Amino acid sequence: MNILVTTIRGFEEYAAQETELFGCKVKELRQARVLIEGNENCIYVLNNFARTINKVLVLLGRENVNGLEDIYRKAVSLDYTFIKPNQSFAIRAERSGVHDFTSIDISRAVGQAVIDSYNKGTGKRLKVDLSTPDVEIEADVIGSELFISLNTTGNGLNFREYRVYNHPSSIKPTLASSLVIMSQWNGLSLIDPFVGGATIPIEAALYAFSSPVRPSGNFNYKKLSFYNKEEEDQAFKKINKKFEVKEKIVGVEISRKHFTGALSNVKSANLENNIELILGDSVKIEFQERFKFLISNPPYGIRSGRKEKVLKIYELFIKNLDKVLEERGQGVIVTTEYKKLSEFLRERGYKILKVSIGLHGKLWVGAVLFRS
Repeated sequence: MNILVTTIRGFEEYAAQETELFGCKVKELRQARVLIEGNENCIYVLNNFARTINKVLVLLGRENVNGLEDIYRKAVSLDYTFIKPNQSFAIRAERSGVHDFTSIDISRAVGQAVIDSYNKGTGKRLKVDLSTPDVEIEADVIGSELFISLNTTGNGLNFREYRVYNHPSSIKPTLASSLVIMSQWNGLSLIDPFVGGATIPIEAALYAFSSPVRPSGNFNYKKLSFYNKEEEDQAFKKINKKFEVKEKIVGVEISRKHFTGALSNVKSANLENNIELILGDSVKIEFQERFKFLISNPPYGIRSGRKEKVLKIYELFIKNLDKVLEERGQGVIVTTEYKKLSEFLRERGYKILKVSIGLHGKLWVGAVLFRS
């Protein structure tokens, strides 16, 4: 079975690394997608435990296309009899690139193809429900390539149920988890000096514990014909902790409002015993001990004020970094100002190991991996 998982553009390699931890074979990395080979167990496990992905899709068809007629031709050739006659369906379409058709046009062409194919194979006409369908089929055109997939997730996993407070410049949880993997954190001392709503510390702890991403267990795959509860339970029994969190994860936040919100998120995630939050200024604060790892999403972008002010914060913090990070300590910082950040780090003698550039919302950001 070919499975597509969607992730953050530019950070596909970390989703691929996490996917392979669950025994699913990575075949190809695409723009914001990872193509893997697996079975139903991969669908169960990735939906429930993979923290770097947004959706898990069963790939039904893939082909180069040139216009709507090609899209319809490919879509109508596929088998949709996995949809039960009493179930409704909807098409969710996206496109990336320059085309003479819209996403709405794709939806119409593929929707008609599904109805025609199903009617030919079963003699029945499927119901369309655009708001709350039983089955969601995704039709994505990337450049000249069409992907038709079955959505086994439902609403994207990027929404986390623990998040009761939303910081105005919050990092996507999938990106936060990607940074955790990028940092190579292994459970030793960890700090986020610009903690915001505490997404990074929470995602780090839940990643280490292999905690469920969506505790409610509300997934589309449970409506699909292949779903087997006993097999799902057996797959879950093989999930173990990745490693022990040996010391409390520390987060620092200068704003009392965001500090209070971060505390609410930590409590909602049941991680009060694993995460310590400090109200203070990371540029000035004096820690009793230094940390082995640092992962952070400092201020940047329109909501964080003038660029000059943001860069000054970075410069002052990097000057103080030797009091925060241990010798041979390792860190990851993500920002739109990754070039200037890298310059500040090099000036202070830090080694830049890697820069991963990707799309966070509508902003291009760089995650800078460095070592003292």
